[in-house]
Amino acid sequence: MTQPSPLYRLLEEKLGRPLADVVAERRSTQSWSEIARALIEVTGVEVNSETLRNWFRDRITVEVKVS
Repeated sequence: MTQPSPLYRLLEEKLGRPLADVVAERRSTQSWSEIARALIEVTGVEVNSETLRNWFRDRITVEVKVS
């Protein structure tokens, strides 16, 4: 994503921090749908899970370590 969309910028404005940080914190334990619902609850801004997935599918990776 080169230039954030107005929706992306609005979410960051409402969150008061980078959206990528919020998604990265939640992605290892929550589905895209759960993250979208949480964002709607916190910001009051409608965003769907597919939009989030498209924005972050190549930017966020989850690493699992088994010890």
